[in-house]
Amino acid sequence: MKRQLKYHVKRAHGLTISLVVILLLLPAFALGADSTMKIYSKLPGAPEGLCLDSRGNLYASMPSLDEVVLLKRDGSYKHVAWVPSKEDVGKGEIFGMEVDKDDNIIIAYVEFSKYISLGDDLMNPRHPACGDVNVKKSGVYKIDAKTRKVTAVATRGDGWPFCFPDDVALDSDGNIYLTDLTYSGVWKISPDGKKVTMWSDDPLLNWSEPSLPMGANPIVIDQQNKNIYVATTTMDGRIVRIPIKEDGSAGKAELISRGHTYFDGMEIDDEGYIYAAESSTSINQIIVLPPNTIGWLGMTPRKVIGVGDPLQGPTSIVIRDGVLYTANLAFGLPEEKKNKAVVAIENFSEK
Repeated sequence: MKRQLKYHVKRAHGLTISLVVILLLLPAFALGADSTMKIYSKLPGAPEGLCLDSRGNLYASMPSLDEVVLLKRDGSYKHVAWVPSKEDVGKGEIFGMEVDKDDNIIIAYVEFSKYISLGDDLMNPRHPACGDVNVKKSGVYKIDAKTRKVTAVATRGDGWPFCFPDDVALDSDGNIYLTDLTYSGVWKISPDGKKVTMWSDDPLLNWSEPSLPMGANPIVIDQQNKNIYVATTTMDGRIVRIPIKEDGSAGKAELISRGHTYFDGMEIDDEGYIYAAESSTSINQIIVLPPNTIGWLGMTPRKVIGVGDPLQGPTSIVIRDGVLYTANLAFGLPEEKKNKAVVAIENFSEK
């Protein structure tokens, strides 16, 4: 929305000039007044990934514990699996996850470098941990729906040059689309993990400000399996749409929305409304964007459906029975200040 303001400024030498200021960076905002938020589940570690299986069961990943749990309807939880294994706990972190058509959980995992800390690597534009040849286990894993056995789908040990596997989405054929936070692109992985390609490394997915040198993060695919949506963990948070061509390759990326803070979670519903988590602990909000709408210069109208307490650096988003659930990773907060919760937002309207 363009708004034009005229200011009259008195120069020191007495001349009056008129300055026309076009406020391009003010998209239309709306605040949902009827939604309510509450803590749905308290966990032993701060959660990051959420996913739903075909029966509506809700799962959460806890990066610091490398553990996936099932969240029961009463908010209690049950252990599902350690990824990649119990022996690897503390040697890396698990992040985004999704289920395949057989309800197996597909999850991203980052193995730590022994030579550079995770925090130092994230804030270094060169991302030196990406070149550490001793890192073998970063990649994508599968948790079997029946046995809960964990197996590798595709990893650096298989020769694939993943840097920071972050989030996953699956198409109807079982192909896995993996965002790489520090490589700033989207990998496409065949269901058996034997074929891996850099599907899209469009510049829109990359960082533009060296103070936050990260890129592609949350990823979703629309119901028609025609478009991939990726949001960025960048100073100017962006939501990008990438068409899936008939041959399965990536089309030209298109900017859907900008002018946000950095993102760490996203979901798209059956009608095409896009829900996204702006995870800065100073922002702490969940927004929704209308379907098939692109604002002028990417300043797409957005509505805030949840903001402030009990949100703490919200990340992954899922919607079940009209209730939106999001995970409080609270990245950057001291451990003792994290509420380690999954939050439920009820009575929200996307319109």
